[in-house]
Amino acid sequence: MESNFKQKELKEFSSLLEDAPALCLLNISNGVNPFLSILEDKISKNDGTIESRDLNNISCDKFRLKSREFEYCILFDTISLCEDKEKFIKTCYHSLENSAFIIIIEPKSSNNISEVIELLDLCEFRVANNIDIFDDYNLIMAKKLHMWGNGL
Repeated sequence: MESNFKQKELKEFSSLLEDAPALCLLNISNGVNPFLSILEDKISKNDGTIESRDLNNISCDKFRLKSREFEYCILFDTISLCEDKEKFIKTCYHSLENSAFIIIIEPKSSNNISEVIELLDLCEFRVANNIDIFDDYNLIMAKKLHMWGNGL
């Protein structure tokens, strides 16, 4: 799957992730995980960890995560798989440390940028932006802010 992405796109995606010691990443996909090798490379340089989940093997209703464990949550082509999108995003929200990021990558063909940005706002994420990196995918990045909304 990685071959469907241009090297420049993958490099730009990698640059969105901070090079921090003990970086903890949560990677959730629809069974296809085109960014896993990039994420593994990023954490290997920083003595970090990555937790990968395949949403095809998990019921969104029973989806659980530990609180405040990750600095980044990367969701690849998963929003359409959940009936209760708000509950799914709120679960991801609570798994993030304060001042952490969520990155949602969805096919441009889904044409759901405003829906995703509204969902992020509803779930107390701030500064949501569509970042134009990929030819065939939208990348929406937002931040959980300390002392805002549910970020206490």
